[in-house]
Amino acid sequence: MKFFRPKSILRLILIGFALVALPLIIALVVATVAVDRLVTESQHALFQSVQVTQDTQILLESLTAMERNVRQYQVLGDTLLLNVYKENRARFVDTASSLKALDLAGNQRNLLQQLFTAEREVHVVLDSLPHDDPDAIAAAQKYTALVETANQILDDNQALINRGLEQMQSGAQELQHTLIMEAVALIPIAILLMVIFTVLITRPINQIDRAIRRLGDGTLRYPVVITGPRDLEQLGERLNWLQDRMQELEQEKTKFLQHISHELKTPLTTIREGAELMDEQIVGSLNSQQREIAHILHENSIQLQKLIEDLLDFSILHSHKSRTLRARVELDAVIRDVLEVHKVAILSRQLELSKSLEAVSLVGDRVKLRTLVDNLVSNAIKYSPVGSRLSVSLSTRDNQAFIEVADSGPGIPMAERERVFEAFFQGKPADRGHIRGSGLGLSIAREHAQAHGGDITVVECAGAGACLRVVLPLEQVT
Repeated sequence: MKFFRPKSILRLILIGFALVALPLIIALVVATVAVDRLVTESQHALFQSVQVTQDTQILLESLTAMERNVRQYQVLGDTLLLNVYKENRARFVDTASSLKALDLAGNQRNLLQQLFTAEREVHVVLDSLPHDDPDAIAAAQKYTALVETANQILDDNQALINRGLEQMQSGAQELQHTLIMEAVALIPIAILLMVIFTVLITRPINQIDRAIRRLGDGTLRYPVVITGPRDLEQLGERLNWLQDRMQELEQEKTKFLQHISHELKTPLTTIREGAELMDEQIVGSLNSQQREIAHILHENSIQLQKLIEDLLDFSILHSHKSRTLRARVELDAVIRDVLEVHKVAILSRQLELSKSLEAVSLVGDRVKLRTLVDNLVSNAIKYSPVGSRLSVSLSTRDNQAFIEVADSGPGIPMAERERVFEAFFQGKPADRGHIRGSGLGLSIAREHAQAHGGDITVVECAGAGACLRVVLPLEQVT
């Protein structure tokens, strides 16, 4: 089954808003209709009760006036009083007809019919006999019963009003309960829909964010997969295209570094060997100035060779062809070998070497560990002033090996303590020589430390200068 997938994030947001608002709109419409129905029924009942009350009161007034007119007519025999009686009776008949047209209760309708029939019978007698006839006088006595019937209609109506008010109150409470239940049912549904659409909207955005972070970190092995609206999926396709281009550029960069390093290494070897022959005066004697120039050439050729080797190591690391070989390595012996190689440079700088090396054995790649230590030591020598102190230590603690290399140079500013491990980053230049470093030594050192499950950081040291600490686990986790 293929699920509906909007073409754009905007359409998905609009659909989400619509579906989240739909239960609330339904609840609002239902509440409005229910309240309107309750108000309409209440208004109708109120109008009915008021109308019945008013008409019944008119009936009572008419009956009272009719009784008074009849009794006066029977005493005085004045036809004018008879005419007033007929006018009041006409008002009575009209009001009774109006009451019949209303939606009366069964008992009220029966009482009204009885009242209407009894009054007609009284009227027939009064209208057909003389005013002083005994039967006419007896008929006039029946108005008292008619008034009582009208009062009964009024009392019944008041009882109906009271029952109607109770029913309206009960209906309002029932409506309130219904609306509360609807709110209890619909609000969680709205919240659930809101959560669902929040996930649907944020998921592709988070996927894009993770993909961009991977690209920024240089992790180009995984394809970018974006699931969501079509426009975001197209953005994921463009990120895949960008990742492919970055991989191509990375391969081209690595190939360029390999080629240029190889091309430089061959003529440099010749230059170094020639400078070495001249420096050792194998090809002939040299005066003091010539020996100084030959020595500078020899020293700088060694430094250039070190830069080219760094470039080669860096290109191998980033071409994913580098493998970390696992074997038992005596780390203290590796550090002594490196210090022995740099003995001439240490002496030429008149550095006071302080070393404290514990016997440490771990599983690792001897070549990479040696390169790591070599980069740290050569970097410290380069930045150490003439006649200063160079400290190298190796210790163990908590099943970890700690290598610390400290110099007495200018140190590393706090803002650069993390950047110095970035490839090609160069801080403050050393105070000697014309060739700056490649900015790869510490980057390669960190790569090798992390390949062994450790890391390298800049730490505070007792004196001036920079202190770099390497932490390596003694036991490798496989």
